[in-house]
Amino acid sequence: MKPVFLTATLAGTLLVATVACTPQPSEPQTSAPVESPTTQSPSATPEAKPTLLTYDGPAQKIPVKAQYPNTMEVSGTGSGEGVGVFFTFKPQANALDEAEVHVFLPAGVATAAEQEPFVTGPNGLIANNGWVPDSTQASGSPDFSYPWVEKIINFSSDKEQSGHVLLGQTNGQAVQVTLLYPAEMADAYWPAANTILDSLTFEPSLLPVTTSPL
Repeated sequence: MKPVFLTATLAGTLLVATVACTPQPSEPQTSAPVESPTTQSPSATPEAKPTLLTYDGPAQKIPVKAQYPNTMEVSGTGSGEGVGVFFTFKPQANALDEAEVHVFLPAGVATAAEQEPFVTGPNGLIANNGWVPDSTQASGSPDFSYPWVEKIINFSSDKEQSGHVLLGQTNGQAVQVTLLYPAEMADAYWPAANTILDSLTFEPSLLPVTTSPL
């Protein structure tokens, strides 16, 4: 019976220690501190959004201005055919390296109707790139409800790419915007592309384009 007596004594000692350490009901209870948004643990911190940069084309006599994420880079070019601004992703060693948002203002072309043959014609943009036109949409499409858009030409390619050509006009100037992206990475492409499209403006004092400013 001695081992049983020792075990009971030890259990009683632990029970007394536990009771002694437990706060009495009459004592105020202190709740755990609530974390503020600035003191959240790393696992609870939301993913940081890309920093937005501004392409200021008017500073270079290019009538295009837009914001774009710092995951992309931009270049403006000019020739006798007009001026173009290319937004491309910084190298990532994946299919997104071939994606782009290309804003083109053709010299001497005033309307979307005048520019369309250069996109859909036998030697136009789509045929020369080997793209396959899928469908067209008129202005007012909820996907591209920008005031300068008059027609959307949807296309695909045998390289598992998808895209759209937005045709429109502003201030007596035809506008052509080409959106090209890998179909399997659409979710990575569209947040960046929409940032550009939503902020895209054209400087009226530099329109219409008659010769290359560069």
